[in-house]
Amino acid sequence: MEQSVKPSTEENFLYYAIKYKSALIATLVSLLTLGASTFFWVRQQKAYELEAAMQLSRIAPLLDAGEYGVAINGKGHVAGLKKIAEEYAGKYTGTPSGNMANLLLANAYYSNREYDRALNVFKTVSIANNDLAAAALAGAGDCLVNKNQFAQAAESYEEASKKADNSALKAQYLAHAASSLQQSRQLAKASELYKKIIADYPGSTGAAAAQRSLWQISGNL
Repeated sequence: MEQSVKPSTEENFLYYAIKYKSALIATLVSLLTLGASTFFWVRQQKAYELEAAMQLSRIAPLLDAGEYGVAINGKGHVAGLKKIAEEYAGKYTGTPSGNMANLLLANAYYSNREYDRALNVFKTVSIANNDLAAAALAGAGDCLVNKNQFAQAAESYEEASKKADNSALKAQYLAHAASSLQQSRQLAKASELYKKIIADYPGSTGAAAAQRSLWQISGNL
């Protein structure tokens, strides 16, 4: 019986290349397109970031001057924080300056005593820096305090403390959380949190404030 001869590696390659030519070409085109798309996306993101940063730089003097309404809505050729955040923050562009504009927008609403609007924006802030992300959570807590929703505020402050990298901020946010619990008459929980701050962050401003508050409520426990 005549033995069959196995095709060589080169022959195998040619066979599959011919048989699946269309699929290989389609895959190659897809890869090239993906590479080109990624390149253009990165370049476009850089352009978006530059635009957002330039627009954001025009807002800083308004915030420093306390002109929150103009900072929020813009005036003339100056785009406001609301517009900058809409165009350069969030799911599709998500530039650092766009995300910062969103955080500043929430702060501007808060400074303007528009607590509901500020709270809604604080909840949408997405930012890579942990301390800034924590600031957004703490900002939400501040809004809830002004709405007399102390239990919810305490939760937001505790989340801010967990998120923050800076130990001083961690202690400060926990102190705000404990204060909110105290205002909601949850004295036992507030006391536990004050003791935790004193133990975990000795020497901090938050620990000093916690010690004073603990003395104040000790007679009511």
